[in-house]
Amino acid sequence: MAIYTGFNPPSQVKGLHVKGMITLGANEEIPRTLLLKLEPQNSTGLGSSSVLGNQITTQPAERRILDVVNTWLKTPLPREELNLILTKRDKFEFTIGTGDRRPGGVGRFRLITNWQGEDVTNLLLRPEPWDGWPPYQFRLSFSGATGMMSLTDSHAGGNMYGAMRYLTIRVKP
Repeated sequence: MAIYTGFNPPSQVKGLHVKGMITLGANEEIPRTLLLKLEPQNSTGLGSSSVLGNQITTQPAERRILDVVNTWLKTPLPREELNLILTKRDKFEFTIGTGDRRPGGVGRFRLITNWQGEDVTNLLLRPEPWDGWPPYQFRLSFSGATGMMSLTDSHAGGNMYGAMRYLTIRVKP
């Protein structure tokens, strides 16, 4: 049923609101199983400035994005769910944190503010995890098309002490 006012009818709302799903478009939804996997309760091993947490160490070689994402999930994502996220990245928030992987360097940690999940090549991540010398200069390459990523650092000889210590993907509000 539609009620029109004036000469220009209002545009119809497309899609269906179903409890447990979020509408992406006219016929696209985020499945409830995926929504549950992206909830904070499914996260594990998130690092901070007081907890090392799970870690993906820096190295020049590429890694599968799926393996990296699943490092911080109790119930892992299958490839199909990650593919949905990567093709609809504008619907999701990506947050990573980098820092030192040594127990004595646990305080050297920051959440990254200049990357939110887009494809990048050799992006210098900001902010630095500490104000000392030498800087870590974390660099990220991330490709949704290939499903691969790499994270490197140049602190103290390069790729010796740096790590990704935090990763979350959440549905945008």
